[in-house]
Amino acid sequence: MDKTKTYTIPKWLDKILFDDFNAVYEPCPTEVVYNPDQPYDFVKLYLGTYFPRSYAEAYGITTRLLTLKSFANHLIDLEEVNILDFCCGTGGEIIGTIVALQDHLPNLKRVNVDAFDANIDAVCFLYHLISSVNAVDDIRLDINVNPQCIYIETEQELQDIVNLTNVQYHFMMSYKAINEFVQHKTFESNAYELIASYLFPLLSSCGVFIMCDVTSKLANSSLFYPQIMNSGLNNFLKKNSRYKTIIPASCFSYERKCFGCYMQDTFYVSHRKKSYDISKVAYRVICTQELADEILPNNSSKACRATNIMADKSLPYNNY
Repeated sequence: MDKTKTYTIPKWLDKILFDDFNAVYEPCPTEVVYNPDQPYDFVKLYLGTYFPRSYAEAYGITTRLLTLKSFANHLIDLEEVNILDFCCGTGGEIIGTIVALQDHLPNLKRVNVDAFDANIDAVCFLYHLISSVNAVDDIRLDINVNPQCIYIETEQELQDIVNLTNVQYHFMMSYKAINEFVQHKTFESNAYELIASYLFPLLSSCGVFIMCDVTSKLANSSLFYPQIMNSGLNNFLKKNSRYKTIIPASCFSYERKCFGCYMQDTFYVSHRKKSYDISKVAYRVICTQELADEILPNNSSKACRATNIMADKSLPYNNY
């Protein structure tokens, strides 16, 4: 177990989830494949099982970013940060990101979040959750979340999200959601590439886009979601030289040559219902070329699975 990726949710969050909202811990991977039309009882199950995992993933990834001095220097004096969460669900990644921001940005006073999801019960829950979080003494930030229910079936709905926003975001993210568009063949083209093409123009010059997804295999296919994600993002980046990957670091050098390798990282999270619950994900962190050059000025020596088929599948994350 990698202790650097082991987290315990805060006591105040544990209380909100399991006392105030009666969250239920019950892993059911086959039922979380498609979430938009799940009933409220399922949302409580999701809240107790998958919310803490998303919290840990987001807290870990955001903390890692904010310990990079060359990135943190762009945010350290900010009093206000803007976040966009695409397919937010119950908001575990939102809370994980906010707690990490509070821990590392001493001048931060306010966080604004635009959050979009297709499940109306999840969106309603997120609204009430933020009210509870804002009342916690340990949270010194003013958290303003604008959760909106939008069902995406066409590119027009993606454009609608873009039209609903009027700010540049410091953190843009999508956690364990785009695989649903892939599985249900919502779009004819690669969903990761398509969604990136719509959302990236909203990214601040000092911001990052965190795209994180599950590591399972696509049904009736030999491909895994990380391969499809990397293929789509690499294709997007080949066409858009303004952006570069900073995590995994090896992608900085190889993403325009790579056709989409498999990768995986593991996080552990503990709460009152489960100790060391395991979450396996694949993720990319992308920013502008200028910011990437600051963060990774000497990256040519980084190893990569794309050039070493015997390498461990988690190597791109560990070699940073």
